[in-house]
Amino acid sequence: MKMDDEEKILRFLGLASRAGAVESGFDAVAGAIVKKKVELLIISRDISRNTLNKLLDLSNKNEMPSRAYSFSTMEDLGFAIGKPARTLVAVTDQGFANKLASMLDAFEYKEEEN
Repeated sequence: MKMDDEEKILRFLGLASRAGAVESGFDAVAGAIVKKKVELLIISRDISRNTLNKLLDLSNKNEMPSRAYSFSTMEDLGFAIGKPARTLVAVTDQGFANKLASMLDAFEYKEEEN
C-alpha cells in the first residue's frame, strides 16, 4: 500500500513529536512563540475563527515564525502526534522544521496543480 503525501507528512510530524521537537495546543504553542522557539507552525484547516483570532492577536504582539502552513484537520494533527485533536502544532527543531517545510511546500504545489 502506497502512502499518500499527506500521510507521509503526518508520520514525519509524529516522528518529530516523539523526538521532543513539537509543541501542540494553543497555550503551549503561544508560549513557544513568545520564547521564539518555533521554527515552523502548522495550523489545521478547520481551526475555529476564535482560535485563529487569538493567534493573530499573538502574532501582532510577537514575531511569528516565517514558516506557517495551513494543513490537514485538527483530528489528524492530534492523531499524528499521539494527542487529542490539535489546531496548532509548532515544530521547535530546525532540522525537523526544514524537512517538514520542504514536504509541505511540495504538497501545496501538488494541490495547486489539481
